[in-house]
Amino acid sequence: MVQSSEEPQNIQVDWGKLKHGKVDILVHWNVEEVTHPTEESITYYTYDECRMKWVLPSPMTSKVDIQTYFDNNYDQGEKILDWAKATRVSKSSVGT
Repeated sequence: MVQSSEEPQNIQVDWGKLKHGKVDILVHWNVEEVTHPTEESITYYTYDECRMKWVLPSPMTSKVDIQTYFDNNYDQGEKILDWAKATRVSKSSVGT
């Protein structure tokens, strides 16, 4: 499980890795907001994460179009969330 002080997007695109219609993405799920009971009540987020390489369905170049595609296909259409969960399970079961 990952811990961060910033609330994660469902899918975070690594724009530096966008090349020839392929891009690296981080897929997030099971996001929970947690507050540490300290003097300042620090809030952070815990979540599951999977890094994947994804081939875009057509030569998209606009960041807005690409992010919209991922937002629309997170848990519908191509169900990127299901792919991420399956990938994470298969990687964690390697060697058992």
